[in-house]
Amino acid sequence: MSSSNSLASWLFGSSVVRAEEAEEEAAAAVEEAEEEEEAKPEIKVQTAPFDARFPTMNQTKHCYTRYNEFHKCVKEKGEDCEDCNFYARAYRSLCPSEWVEKWNEEREAGNFAGKY
Repeated sequence: MSSSNSLASWLFGSSVVRAEEAEEEAAAAVEEAEEEEEAKPEIKVQTAPFDARFPTMNQTKHCYTRYNEFHKCVKEKGEDCEDCNFYARAYRSLCPSEWVEKWNEEREAGNFAGKY
């Protein structure tokens, strides 16, 4: 400790020591936070892109069309095809999950209104 720190320590007792410890802890916490920020992977949040066929705010038809396009793609190219992922992301982004569950149940039962 320097002479000013020893004088302050003598005048204020352990308060100075606690303040120094708090500063060291704060510096360590900042370093840890910076390391955590660097380690986080970048998350890209997206939704379906604009489609000129569906210009209105109501995206119901857009949702239904993307759902059908996905199943058409899977039927034509197979389930492992990367091209179909675009349609899957689009309909999952646009459609309420209740609708998708209902349509999947209807497809399994064989009474889905769509072509695929």
